[in-house]
Amino acid sequence: MKRVILAILLTAVVFGVTGQAKQGKRVKRKYRQTEQENRELPPVLVHGRVHNADSEVLAGASVVVRGTRIGVSTNEEGEYFMKGLTTGIISIQASFVGYRTKIIDYQLREGNNDIYFTLDREEVALEPVTVTSQQREQQLLEIPSGITAVSSSMMTANNIRELSQLAEFVPGLTVREQTPHRPNYVIRGLTSDEVSLSAQPRVSVYYNNTPVSRPSLASAELYDMERVEVLRGPQGTLFGRGAQAGVIHYVTKKAVAGSQGYLSAGAGEYGMQEYQGAVNGTVLPGKLFARVSGIYTTREGYVKNSFGGTLNGENTLGARVSLRYLPFWNTRVDLVVNYQQDDYPGTAFMSKQLPNTNGSTDIFQYEASLEQGKNLGNYRDISGTSLEIKRFRNENNYLSSTTSYMTNYADSRWDGDGTAAPAIDMAEKIDVRQFNQELRYNFSLRSRINGFAGVSYWRERAKQNYWFSPDEQYMSYLLMGIPQLMVNSEGTPVPMTALPPDPQLGPLGGLALPASHSEENLSGALNQAIDAFADATWRMTERLHLTGGIRGTYERFKLTNESRMTGETPSTLGMLTGMSPNLFFRPAAKSEAKTSGIALTYRAVLKYDLNENANFFAGYAKGRRPNVIQFNSAGEREIMNQETLNNFDAGFKTSVAQRLWADVTGFYQLFSDFQTNAWVGNTYLVRDAGKATSYGVEGSLKIALLKNIDLFGNYAWIHARFDSIDSQGNAQEFAGNTFRLTPEHSYTAGINAKVKLYKGFRLFAVPSWSWKSHVWFEDANTAGLEQKAFGMVNATAGFMLENPSVILSVTGSNLLDEKYLISAGNTGAMFGIPTFIPGAPRMLGAKITWTF
Repeated sequence: MKRVILAILLTAVVFGVTGQAKQGKRVKRKYRQTEQENRELPPVLVHGRVHNADSEVLAGASVVVRGTRIGVSTNEEGEYFMKGLTTGIISIQASFVGYRTKIIDYQLREGNNDIYFTLDREEVALEPVTVTSQQREQQLLEIPSGITAVSSSMMTANNIRELSQLAEFVPGLTVREQTPHRPNYVIRGLTSDEVSLSAQPRVSVYYNNTPVSRPSLASAELYDMERVEVLRGPQGTLFGRGAQAGVIHYVTKKAVAGSQGYLSAGAGEYGMQEYQGAVNGTVLPGKLFARVSGIYTTREGYVKNSFGGTLNGENTLGARVSLRYLPFWNTRVDLVVNYQQDDYPGTAFMSKQLPNTNGSTDIFQYEASLEQGKNLGNYRDISGTSLEIKRFRNENNYLSSTTSYMTNYADSRWDGDGTAAPAIDMAEKIDVRQFNQELRYNFSLRSRINGFAGVSYWRERAKQNYWFSPDEQYMSYLLMGIPQLMVNSEGTPVPMTALPPDPQLGPLGGLALPASHSEENLSGALNQAIDAFADATWRMTERLHLTGGIRGTYERFKLTNESRMTGETPSTLGMLTGMSPNLFFRPAAKSEAKTSGIALTYRAVLKYDLNENANFFAGYAKGRRPNVIQFNSAGEREIMNQETLNNFDAGFKTSVAQRLWADVTGFYQLFSDFQTNAWVGNTYLVRDAGKATSYGVEGSLKIALLKNIDLFGNYAWIHARFDSIDSQGNAQEFAGNTFRLTPEHSYTAGINAKVKLYKGFRLFAVPSWSWKSHVWFEDANTAGLEQKAFGMVNATAGFMLENPSVILSVTGSNLLDEKYLISAGNTGAMFGIPTFIPGAPRMLGAKITWTF
C-alpha cells in the first residue's frame, strides 16, 4: 500500500508541474499573459479581482454581465475570468452578501480587459460566508439546495468545540455522540451508523475535500476551523455515493502568507482544562507557507462510578500541520497532516430498572455502579494526510489532484447491563485504513456553464473484533427472563451458581454455571469504489439557471467473518441459545461474502433569480445506500438490498439590505428497501423495513439588527414515518413508526450582542436557546426508550480588548440544568434490561484567548 501511495503522490506532483520546469527563474506571470502569448485569443477577454476597502479578497463573489447569460464566481484569490463577450459598452456587476452591490459600465476592447471591484461594507451588515460545496468558491445564496455554513466566528462566539454542539445551529441535523468512535449523524431523519463493516454511511463526512466516510474517523475536535458546511438531501454528484442523506464538510484554516495566530487557555467544572492555539508564518517569501495548530482538552466524567473512576469524561490531544507551496505562478500545493488521540473514561450505560450500590435507580443522580471500574474506557487514535495540487489554466479553469490516506484505531470496553453484576462485559476494537485519489477539472465554458468533471478511486480495509466475557451466574437471570433477581434492593449482585433443577430444562437442570467465559467475533472488510462524475450549472437566461449532475459508481465489497471461544471455559448457557460452546456467537471458521455492482446517482435543479439577492429553486435528486453484507450469530451470511431515496426539494433564499438573511427549504422524500437496525437473536443486524416517507420544512434566519447586535435562529419540522404497506402490498412491521433520533420539531434562537464601554474595550454576550420535541431511540418506537421534549440554554459572555487582541469569556452549558437522555436501549434492551445514558448537567467554564 505504501508503494501505491508513493507512486500516486509522485504522479500527482509530476502532473502538477508538467511543462513548468523550463520556466526556470522567469518572472511570475498573470493568467492573461499565458492566454495571450500561448493561445489564440478570442475577441474579448475579461480578467479582474473583487476585494473590499481593506484590500481583502472576496472569494465566491458573484460577477455577472447585466443583460446577458455570462456570470462566474471569484476564486480563492478573489479573481475571475470571462470570455464570450464582444467589444462595446457593458454593465458588469459584482455582489457579495454583506457588501453593497457595485456596477461598472466599461468599454470592452479586443484582447485583455482588466476590471477590478472594490466593494464597500455596510455599516450594519451580515457576516459574509464563502462555501465550496459545489467544488468551487461561492456564496450561500448561489447554492440551489438546503445548506448551512457555520463560520469560524460563529463557532468562537458560541464556544463550539464538538459537532454535537454545532448541530444545534443547523436545521435538520442531529448528532449523538455516546462514544467517540460510534457517533450518529442524522439528517432529515436518516441516521448514519454501521453495524457491518461493509455498510456505507448515509451521511458523508468530508475533511478539506477528502472523504472520511466511516463515523469513527469523522468525529473530530473543532479547532482552528474556517467553517463547517452541512448540505441536506442527497449530494451524490458533489460528494460521492455515501452522501445519501447529506454531507458534513469540515474546512480547516490553511497556511497563508503573513504572520498570525492565537493562543487560548480555559478551565471549568469537573476538572475541565482546555488549551489550544495556532501559528501561521512564511517560510520562503512568495513560495512556502506553514500553519501549525493544536488542542488539548480534558475533563472528568460527570457520572461517578462507585467501582472507581468517572464516566462520560473527555481527554483529547490533537495537532495539525498545513503547508502551502507555490512552485509556479499557476500551481498550488496544499499538504495537511492531522492527528487526534482520544483517551476517554468509560460510557455511563445505566439501568433505570435495577438499582446501583446505593439502592437508587435515578440515573440523574449521576452515579453508576459498573463493576469493571477504571477498566472501562474509550480509546481512539486517528491520523490523516491529504495532498491537493491545483494547476490553473486561468482564474476559473483548473485541474486538481487530491490524494489522501487516513487511519483509525479504536478500542472500547463497556458494561452492557448497567449494574454491579458482571452479566454483560463487552469490548470492541476497530482498525480502519482508507485511501482516496481524485482527479477533477473545474471549468467555465464561455462563462455560461460552470462546473466540474472527474474520476476517483476509494479503498478501505477495516477490521473489527467484538469480545464478550459474560459471567453466566448473572447472565442466567437475563436469559430466563427474571432480571429483577440479578441484584438485591441495595444493588448488590446475587449469583446463580447453577441452573435450577427444573424439568423443563431437561438434562441442563442443575448444571453448574461458569463465572468466566469469553468469546469473540472477528470481521474484516475490503471495500472499493471507482467513480466518474460531472456536475455543472448552465445560465439558461440572465435569471434562470439549470444545475445538473451525474455520478457513476462501480463498487466492490468483501466481508469475512469468524467466531471462536477464547477462554478455557465453555458456556453452559450456550446449550440454551444453541451457540455452544459459546453463548452469543456459534464458533465458525473464517467465511467470506462478496458483492459488486454499478450504480448511478444524479440531480437536476432549476434556480430563478429574482435579483442578485433573492432566488427560488426546485429540484430532484436520487440517493442510495449500497447493499449491505452481514453475518448473523450463527455465522450465516446475507446481503441486503440497496436502499434508494427519491428526494424533491424547493426553497427560497434572500438577503435583504445586507442586514437580513432568510432561507427556507421544503422537502419530500420517498424510500424503498429502507435499511433499519434491530436486534435479531443475539446480533444487532440490518433489517429491510420496506417503504418509508418523510417530508418537512427547514429554515434559518439571521438579522444584523444594529451595528453590534445580531439575531440568529433556525427551525426544522420533519415528519418521517414508515409506510403502512411495502412495495408488494404487505403490511409492514414498523407501519406508522417515527424514524429514530428524529424530533418532529426543533429550533434554536439566540443573540450576539456587543457593548462598547470605551475605545478598545467591549462587553459581549451570546445566549442561545435550543429545543427539541419528542425523540424515539429505536425505529421500533419501544415505549420507555424515548426522550420527551426538552430545551437547553447555553451562553457565552465576557469582554474583549482591541489592542492587544484579548478575549476573556465565561461559558455556561445547560444553564437550566435540564435532565435529558443521550441514548436509551443499547445492548441491555436485547435481554429486557435497557440501559440509558444521561445527558450532561449544567457546566461552567472560563477561557482567555490572545489573537496576534
